[in-house]
Amino acid sequence: RSNEKFEIPMMAITADGGDTWTYSQPVPEAGLIQPSVVQFDDGTMAAFFRSGDPRHRVKRSESTDGGMTWSVPELTDRLHPGGGVEAVVLANGHVALVYNNKEEGPRDKLAISISTDGGQTWRWTRQLEDEPGGRFDYPSIVQAADGSLHVSYSYRLKTIKHVRFDESWVQEGDAATGAAGR
Repeated sequence: RSNEKFEIPMMAITADGGDTWTYSQPVPEAGLIQPSVVQFDDGTMAAFFRSGDPRHRVKRSESTDGGMTWSVPELTDRLHPGGGVEAVVLANGHVALVYNNKEEGPRDKLAISISTDGGQTWRWTRQLEDEPGGRFDYPSIVQAADGSLHVSYSYRLKTIKHVRFDESWVQEGDAATGAAGR
């Protein structure tokens, strides 16, 4: 949850299916909105934020107490023009992040990156969209029971697009640009 008027993020937490809510302490940085939160097997949580930071990178914060307090957000190396981001922990423990991978301008690129260390670094990247003048926003990602990854996002401001692939496709990287590992 975030108050987008003040851009001060905090988490709303429920243990009873939404009957009652507890709020976390604010994440210790203003200017962050729309967190995508993941939880690891050890209970640690990571939040990846949409941000207007002039350094144009996705920001990451961590919680070790069930989301009640959060670390000072740090810049990742993932490019970010201020668009929405979405992360998910895969069945094997890897983190997948879908985001607009460019620094500025229209959101005409969309990529998925995979991390093997909880979103600290990103080992593989693959382009989902790269169309000058296109527009790709608000990605969402889930992993199906068969292990396939399903990403949906707004496509050219006219419709919603769905793509299906598996992690090995991402690990192959972009042959045309040699983007594996970026």
